[in-house]
Amino acid sequence: MAERTFGWVQEAYKISSLKRVIKLFLLNSDVNRELRFDKIPRLVSQEYGRDAFIKELSEERIHIPYQHLKGKGTPKGYTRSNAPCSGIVQAALPGQRKEYQSDWPADSFLRWGVSVGLLDYDRQSDECSLSELGEQYAHTEDGSDEEEDILKRAFLSYPPVCRIMLLLENSEPLTKFEIGEQLGFIGEAGFTSIPQHLILQGLSEISDAKERNKLLSDTEGTSDKYARTICSWLKQLGWVTQVNKTVSTILNEEEYSDTIAQSYQITLKGLRMIKHIKGISKFAKIPKRVMWDMLATKAIDRDYLRNRRTHLLNALQSDFRSLAYLQKYLEVRGISESESTIADDLSSFDNIGLSIAVKQNQYKVTDMIVGLRIPAQIQNIAKSDFSIIKDNIRRKLQYVNHKYLLLIDLGFDRDSNRDYEIQTAELLTTELAFKGARLGDTRKPDVCVYYGENGLIIDNKAYSKGYSLPMSQADEMVRYIEENKARQSSINPNQWWKIFEDTVCNFNYAFVSGEFTGGFKDRLNNICERTRVSGGAINTINLLLLAEELKSGRMSYPKCFSYFDTNDEVHIPTYRDDDYEIHRSMAAEKSVEYGSQHGVN
Repeated sequence: MAERTFGWVQEAYKISSLKRVIKLFLLNSDVNRELRFDKIPRLVSQEYGRDAFIKELSEERIHIPYQHLKGKGTPKGYTRSNAPCSGIVQAALPGQRKEYQSDWPADSFLRWGVSVGLLDYDRQSDECSLSELGEQYAHTEDGSDEEEDILKRAFLSYPPVCRIMLLLENSEPLTKFEIGEQLGFIGEAGFTSIPQHLILQGLSEISDAKERNKLLSDTEGTSDKYARTICSWLKQLGWVTQVNKTVSTILNEEEYSDTIAQSYQITLKGLRMIKHIKGISKFAKIPKRVMWDMLATKAIDRDYLRNRRTHLLNALQSDFRSLAYLQKYLEVRGISESESTIADDLSSFDNIGLSIAVKQNQYKVTDMIVGLRIPAQIQNIAKSDFSIIKDNIRRKLQYVNHKYLLLIDLGFDRDSNRDYEIQTAELLTTELAFKGARLGDTRKPDVCVYYGENGLIIDNKAYSKGYSLPMSQADEMVRYIEENKARQSSINPNQWWKIFEDTVCNFNYAFVSGEFTGGFKDRLNNICERTRVSGGAINTINLLLLAEELKSGRMSYPKCFSYFDTNDEVHIPTYRDDDYEIHRSMAAEKSVEYGSQHGVN
């Protein structure tokens, strides 16, 4: 079975371009003929499938292999900008600087078409074809009432569209960050959002208009990108309008205020669509198209999570169910989960755009769901040690928001260093009572926090195979400590140490990672010997448990700082020894799997 990721779409914006992709599957449509008689012969060489493409586009009922549609990517010796055209969808969509698109946008448009039900996808053959709705759409005239009606049915069948529309229902404009924060699965890799107050803080430090726009457009989490992409569709449909929104926040007792242009407000037309989403009066509810793939994206155990959530949705469609019932329902199907984990899934279903009704602590999906089935090849997927540990921690977090479970995933993903730093800072400052912030720029520590007279200099390290604390990075921490002692602009002009109030006089340092390996303790001792400042290393799980102890009131803040005064790894007592050993033993195994999945070595 080919690995495809339907259900969540980024970087595919123009509905007119989507229509071109749909029309290529309709024999003798203008797009189909243009491809057969002009673009494919001119743009695609025989080496990359020219004759096969023309033959496939000439069939009465067109079914095309996904790879032939998407193309082969960038061959050796080429860059993305000059890579040859190797896919049908590439040829159908003009690029900005060339007559065709690259494979990434082509793939995004294909996933978009499948996700909203305009294209059918056969997992066995790895082929795409027109759906019944897609064929109707391909025959419509641009701008016609018929086209508008089909687009309404297609887009309202897509749960994330409904989620965003419902978030905007009260007519209060929301920024892409405010939407992204409420979109996707709780505490899971693949659904990150940049805290808006960090954006405001960053904007306050930039006066150049070009650089400000770059910050707003380039600084996004994955959920923020989904929000922005979907809102671009809704603008074209006339369901939302883009507005400027002035937002404010107080960070470390300083107020920040600015205008964010990527903000969205529902229109009167959009409010009518809400009636279809809710099934009010004569406005019939449109069935929701939920693909198995959309039930997890980047998580290590994504196939297991997809299967678990599919079973839950199947159980929730027939009647109201209690958490205890759902737990037993899963057990019968070989899946053992806590009620806490199930509750997070139920909240996440709402976050992706499914309607969950609650009555006397029982739950039911009130949407009709179509298209959801577990692929035959992966009916039974065992839960990994990684997920077992994550769910053990989930049960222990009674006070800390479960969204921070995301840190466990990020700690092993070296492509997510920025997100790891941001979420660590958010855990400590927003969830807890520390002051401070993520710094994370050149010649600055990643995070600095303080409470009373105690300060902590933090370096986040996301490594797929665990972190050994190389000497070069120990040297870097030494420089931070010495700069903080000296506090001279001649040593470091950025003066990062000003994050600390003058009353902070006791300092420690900390390394935060998914797992620690090798001789990291020797380097901790080396840093202390050179600076006379003690520190510690703490893995993500112990960081979360430390946060739980603090937020519950079971641990004082002075006690918290004492854990980073030992030049050793921090181990929170509530984290059982058997949990700890399992985590250490599985780190290498699961991180290799994670790295393989995400191209990490």
